[in-house]
Amino acid sequence: MAFGCDDRVYVWRVTITENNGGADLPDVLSKTPPSRRGIAKKNAIVDAALHVVSEVGIAGLSMRVVAAQAGIPLGAVGYYFEGKDDLIQAAFDRHIQRETARVTLAIARIGGSPSVADLSDRLADFVIDGLTNTRFQLLAEYEFTIEAVRRPALAQAAAAWQATLNTQLQAVLETLNSPSPRTDARLILAVLAGLEVDQLPQELQPADARTIRDVLRRLVQSLETSWIAAEPTGRTKTTKRSS
Repeated sequence: MAFGCDDRVYVWRVTITENNGGADLPDVLSKTPPSRRGIAKKNAIVDAALHVVSEVGIAGLSMRVVAAQAGIPLGAVGYYFEGKDDLIQAAFDRHIQRETARVTLAIARIGGSPSVADLSDRLADFVIDGLTNTRFQLLAEYEFTIEAVRRPALAQAAAAWQATLNTQLQAVLETLNSPSPRTDARLILAVLAGLEVDQLPQELQPADARTIRDVLRRLVQSLETSWIAAEPTGRTKTTKRSS
C-alpha cells in the first residue's frame, strides 16, 4: 500500500475471488488473446514479470529475463506485449487487481457491524498476510512506487487504486461513527504502508507480528478516543468500544 493519492477521482473495477488467481484477470490486460491457451500463456508472462520485479527490480526487467522466468520462448513474450513498457503496465495492473481484491476481502471479513477491536485485528491480519504469504507482491509494489514517479500512466493507475482502498475503508469508519472518515482512512493507510516498509527488509518473526498488532490496536484506540471527544455533549455514544 505504498501509493499516496490526491483528490482526483478514478474508478477501478475488480473481480473478487478467494484465491485471486489468474482466471479472473485477463480482461484487464491489454491485447487479451481470444483463446484459453493464449490467456493462460499471457497470464504466465505477467506473473513472471511480477516475480522478476520482486526479485531484481524494474531495472532488471527485460523481455528475455521474463521469458526465462516463465519458461517460454522469447518470441512469445513479444507476441503478446509490444515492449518492456507494455509489460510493466500489465504487471502493475495485475498487482493492483490482486491487492485490491485482498483489501476488499479483508474489509468484508470485518463484518457489517464491527467494533474498533474488529477493525484493528483485521488490519493487522492484512499486513501480516502481506508480509508473509504475498511478500513478493509487496516487494514488487514498492518497485512500482518509485517507477510511478517517472511514468504518468503508472501514477494515474496508482491514484485510482488508492482512491478505491480509501473509499472502502471510509465505509467501515462511517459505521464506527468517525467524524472524519476520509482523513482517518488516509491516516490508517499511511500507517499500514509504514509498517510494511519497516518490515520488508527482513522476514517477519512472531515478535514482529505482535508489534504490528500492538501498533494498529493503539492507532485505532486513539482514533476512537478522538471520535468520542468530538461528539456533541449529550449525544448518545454509539461507537462500539474496543475490548
